[in-house]
This record gives sequence, structure tokens and C-alpha cells, in this order.
Amino acid sequence: MAFARPQAQHADENAAENRDGKPGQGGRGLQAQGNQRRALGDIGNVVSSYNTRRAAAQKDAAVKRAAEQRQGPAGTKLPVGPVTRRAAAAAANQELRASKPDGLDEEKNLSVSALLQKRSDAASPVSPLPDIDSKDLDDPLTCADYVGDIFSYYRSVEPRYCVDADYMAKRQTDINAKMRAILIDWLVEVHQKFKLLPDTLFLTVNIIDRFLQKRPVTRKNLQLVGVTAMLLAAKYEEIWPPEVRDFVYISDQAYTREQILDMEKLMLNTLRFNMTVPTPLKFLARYFKAANLSQTSCNENTSRQYATYLTELAMLDYGMLQCPYSLVSAAAVYVAWQTLGRTTRFPRALHRHAGYPEAQVKECASKLVVLQRKANATSLVAVFKKHSHIRYGNVARVVEVPAIFINGDEQS
Repeated sequence: MAFARPQAQHADENAAENRDGKPGQGGRGLQAQGNQRRALGDIGNVVSSYNTRRAAAQKDAAVKRAAEQRQGPAGTKLPVGPVTRRAAAAAANQELRASKPDGLDEEKNLSVSALLQKRSDAASPVSPLPDIDSKDLDDPLTCADYVGDIFSYYRSVEPRYCVDADYMAKRQTDINAKMRAILIDWLVEVHQKFKLLPDTLFLTVNIIDRFLQKRPVTRKNLQLVGVTAMLLAAKYEEIWPPEVRDFVYISDQAYTREQILDMEKLMLNTLRFNMTVPTPLKFLARYFKAANLSQTSCNENTSRQYATYLTELAMLDYGMLQCPYSLVSAAAVYVAWQTLGRTTRFPRALHRHAGYPEAQVKECASKLVVLQRKANATSLVAVFKKHSHIRYGNVARVVEVPAIFINGDEQS
């Protein structure tokens, strides 16, 4: 019986005997090879490239790349011989030194905070405002590195904490602007009695206005609102604030301890515990620095006391609520500049940092001068008496209103 001659089978490039060049191994040879193969080594079952021109070109390119890698980066030759771990590390260090920028040697000796600050300054854009903080870089208390960002934030949130200029007519029915002025005039005396910080007084008035704008208050409880507001401000600003019993005593036992604590909870919840407020005093310090009154003929301490006196007069007047705190502070510095600096030039740095045109600042300054001229002619003289003391430079009596504002006021 004749059998047909078996035909030659086509070579299978994926067959076991063609994968590694060792015929006859079959499955056992493949298993043995798989057990002995190094981690991340060649799997060995990749389909071989066809013998074409393209494959030949790819092979030549691979040979050239391998030769270039052996030469290393430009101008660097790898060591001849076996590549050990020590030799590879030395070659890597040599390449790193060749590609390292010039500034890294200087940064090597800097602390972490100084290095971060240097890189932050290099990446941050140049401020368009005049630089008034470069002289205070060595004083950490001035926060010269980020004080500009702090006051930019103050200006952005200032409208949130200002009150409407007519909130009395909209919200209150039993009290009026005159009663508000009487309350604040009494709180100025209480503030002096307790020897509190100036920030506490301005924050107290802000808390009162914000609360009265949201809650109707009877005239019987208006003083309770005032003492509670000063208690909250003192807790926020002072290291050793007065106790509740001190406010009970200062109010002549008009309210009990429990009433003050209940009003404290009501006010905090009404204001949603927002106590960080940019008061006029914060802007005043910044604008004095921008005005740079030390370059004029005036005494800097006297000018600061005088501007603070004007802002406290504005604090009592209900009509001044139409001017933002930052504008009142800029106007007070402007009046001090005109009065004590003996110059009519509007400081450029003050204009840029305050952000108000000169005409708007002059209008608010004229209102402050009017308040100063009638400060001793009213029944509410707590602020006038306070700044007539030698401790505050006696500015309420010795500083005269500049003629430029008197003439402008008389003409109007």
C-alpha cells in the first residue's frame, strides 16, 4: 500500500525550535527557559523581523544609536571597560555638573525658607505700586515680604464689612444717629478708663454698626450693645481684656452678667463670627508709610497723632459712614500732609497705594476739617479732650486747620 509522500511543512517562526535556535526542546525546553529567564529580560517569543530593506535600515540605525550612547553626552566619554556601579555614578555626576545652571551653587548655601522666597520672587510679577517696604526687609515685625498682599486683601474685603450710610432709617425705629454718637462718645471714655489698644476702639464701633444694620435695637438695650461690642473687640485685640464684671460695673449695674453674655452670643451669631475687619487704623499706618512725611518739615509723631484724631472724629459722625474706611484714612493723612508738611503736592505713593483720585480724597478731607472745627463746640467732647492731653501730643488744640480747607469750606 503506497502512501503519499509527505509535503514539506512551512517553517513556523513561532515554533519552539525556531524561537531560541535549539530544535527538539518543545514544551519542556520552553518551560525550563521560562524558569531560568532573568527578570525584565527578553521574553524570547517575539516574531523575528523579515529580511527586508526596512529591517536592514532599522538595524543600522540601532547600531549607530548604541555607538552614540557609548560616547556619552557632548564632550563626555564613558570609561572603557566593564561598567560598574561606581563608574556609572561617577559618569552621572559628571553629566549633572556639566548641565547644572550657574545659580545652583549660590542656592546651595541658602536655607529652605530663603530658597523658596528667592524662587517665589523670581516667579512673581513686578508690583505696579511704588516700593515702600524695601527698607524694612530686615525687620520681621513689618512683614515686608507679604504686607502688600495683606493690604490688597483688606481693600478687596472692605466693602463686605462696611455698612449702609442710611441703615438707621432702614432698620432702626427706636434709636437714631444722635443716640449712636452719644454711645460712641461714652465708649471713648470707657476705652481710656480700661487703657485699651486703639484697634479695640475702632473694632468696637465697627461691630456696633454692623449689628445695628442687621438687628433692630431699643434705646434701653443700646448701651448693652455698646459694652458687649467692646467686650468682643477686647477679647479679639487685647492680651488681657477686661472681664465681664468690669463692664457690669462701668455701666453702673444697668445690666447683669447674664444679659451681657446673652447679648454676646446674639451678636456673634448675627455677625457670623466675622471679627477680622480692616479698620481705619490699619489703613492709616499703611498710608503714612506711603506718604513718607519724614521727608517734610513736620514731626512724624505729631502728624500721626493728628491723623488719628481726625479718624476718631469721623468715627463719631454718622454722616461719615458714606466714606469707606480706606478713604477716611487717606483723607486724614492728606490733611496732615497739607497742615504739618507745609506742602500742596499730593504724594504720588499715597495716591497709588490708596487708589483714590486726589479730588475724592480732597472732598473727604474737607469733611474731616469741618468736624475738627466744631469738635469743641458740641456736647460730645470725649475725643477732643482725649487728644488735648499731652499724652496724645495735644494735637486737638495746637494744630490749626490749614487755610486751603477753610477757604474752600467758606466758599462752598
